Amino acid sequence: MEIENSRLLECVCDIASMITHEKFGARATKEIQDGLSESKCIVWTDDAQECYNDMFDYIETIIINKLKLKIKQ
Repeated sequence: MEIENSRLLECVCDIASMITHEKFGARATKEIQDGLSESKCIVWTDDAQECYNDMFDYIETIIINKLKLKIKQ
């Protein structure tokens, strides 16, 4: 089965984000100054970012391998 890389990444991102938010709750994100304007932006905390990265890699690997996907670039 073939899938567009962007669609796979969107799916994996959504799942990894959900898991990270469930695991960390209110401690998942923090507000920071964006540096380009006076606006603030929301980013993962360091621990949540590490969890998200790990989950993203894990989920992506499982989906590709279990569904035997071929990725279209």
